Amino acid sequence: MNKRFYRFMCALLGAWYALFFPTRVEGVENIPAGGGFVLCSNHCSNRDPFMLAIPVKNRFLHFMAKIELFKWKPVAAFIRALGGFPVDRGHSDLNAVRTALQLVGQGHGLAIFPQGTRVRDNSRTPMLEGVSMIALRANAPVIPAYIGGPYRLFHRTQISFGKPVDLSDFGRRVNSETLAAATRRIEDAVWALKQ
Repeated sequence: MNKRFYRFMCALLGAWYALFFPTRVEGVENIPAGGGFVLCSNHCSNRDPFMLAIPVKNRFLHFMAKIELFKWKPVAAFIRALGGFPVDRGHSDLNAVRTALQLVGQGHGLAIFPQGTRVRDNSRTPMLEGVSMIALRANAPVIPAYIGGPYRLFHRTQISFGKPVDLSDFGRRVNSETLAAATRRIEDAVWALKQ
């Protein structure tokens, strides 16, 4: 990540979106002031990473991005400069999981869209269990977020950050039953923010 470039893009796009796609942000105080954390949000547009990053002024966010975006070198360089790293959504991508755990373990913020793809009408779809595996193994706060898309020009969009999802009763166990239950809990926390 190039932190100077990251801040520049957040400032630039923040001004652009404030004019054309204004937002109402709630709960940004729930973002931890220090230490690693996992931010989980619904996903309705390519704008979502920026819409989450812009209001989180005290932290940098790293994002998983589909591996297809890294095939063109200029785009790959742009995404990497903003803290993105590739994930192969069609397979169990252990490299992406290792990178995610390493980032959180080093005290960084990791943002994930557990639906696995954009849902343009912003309907509730099942979230993938990979987010729970990362959250449980990282043993870090899991912050739910909700983006009230789809975006409409000059219409205010709701962005909400919730209180940490309590997964402490699961310990660090990773099995199919635990992953399913933890994923449901994270999913419910995200959609509970919808107003």
